[in-house]
Amino acid sequence: MNDRHSKNDSSPEFEADSKQVAEDMNANKSEPVLNRLRQVIHRVRGMVRKGFESQEDGLSPLDDVKSAFKHLDLRFIVMAAILLIILVYILSGVYTVQPGEIGVVQRFGRVIATNVPAGLHYRLPWPIESETVVNIAQVRRESVGVSESEEHPLHLDGPRKLQVLSGDTNIIDFEVIVQYQINDPVAYLFNIDYPAYQLVRDSVRSAVAGLSGRSAVDDILTTARQQLQNDVRDKAQSVLDGYDSGIRIISTSFQKAYPPEVVADAFRDVSSAREDKDKMVNDAEGYRNSVVPQARGEAKSILSQAKSAAQAQKDKAAGAAQSFNAVLAQYRTNSKIFGEDVTKFRLYLEKMEKVLPKVNTYVVPPSEKIDLRILNGSRTSTFPPKLDR
Repeated sequence: MNDRHSKNDSSPEFEADSKQVAEDMNANKSEPVLNRLRQVIHRVRGMVRKGFESQEDGLSPLDDVKSAFKHLDLRFIVMAAILLIILVYILSGVYTVQPGEIGVVQRFGRVIATNVPAGLHYRLPWPIESETVVNIAQVRRESVGVSESEEHPLHLDGPRKLQVLSGDTNIIDFEVIVQYQINDPVAYLFNIDYPAYQLVRDSVRSAVAGLSGRSAVDDILTTARQQLQNDVRDKAQSVLDGYDSGIRIISTSFQKAYPPEVVADAFRDVSSAREDKDKMVNDAEGYRNSVVPQARGEAKSILSQAKSAAQAQKDKAAGAAQSFNAVLAQYRTNSKIFGEDVTKFRLYLEKMEKVLPKVNTYVVPPSEKIDLRILNGSRTSTFPPKLDR
């Protein structure tokens, strides 16, 4: 058989065809490529056909192949192939659940396992049983009213502009970013016949349109913005819960909330004026908060000083009154003993000594007289004056 192969390999016709193929491959490059390719295919086809034709000894290469495998048991080969196919079919029921995922197993379409944990698992091969693995840890992100979805850029329906009316009939354009998770795989897989991203979009659109009509445009763009975001999240979640979708919204964020372009400048001016007003109010509040406590402190200090002075005056007056009362008591006692005139005169002298400490005081009994002369220039006067008898 080896001799026959070597004879076939060295056949002049076979060698001639090979040479012709090589010549065709190196043909004039100016000849069209398509024509040369057709010629090469035609030559190769002829070589293959001649290789399977019977040679001089009446045998073909196909007969050689049959002879090479004739010593093998065909039934053994078939059984081995069947066993291999059965083994592959049985092993097709092996599946893996990654961390953060939940597996759901169905048998002929009926759910038989709803919470398959992470790890390597087995279920009966298809079509008896099938598994679906859902990622419940992944935080999915969807955009509403944005020119192109970042999560699903190839959605056929395409994102639409989110434009709503406020409570005071002004138009507002919204761009909302929604983050959500799958918290119930069974409900997510079997309760909704609708793309999850589209269901989230529509629920958020409905919530924004309904809630924006309750507030004025100025509040939506400024003070009520955060509260509106929270209300939109709660409202959209209630819509999803109504469908028993198994979807939980984590957050809704207004990436943009702005008026239409034609009136955007006017709204910006109003917003700027409002910010200036708020700044002035804050500055005034700050000034008041710094001045009022200082004034209150000074008032407390003045009031404390006044109270101290008043108390000192009261104490002084009380001391003077106490001293006067003591003198009065002594006066009344002495008046009874020495007479009222003597007591008055003694008190008068004591007071004069205090008022005029450097003046000499002379006490003259009433029965005596003293000649007091006051020299004043050229004339002399006496005191007390002389009286004509």
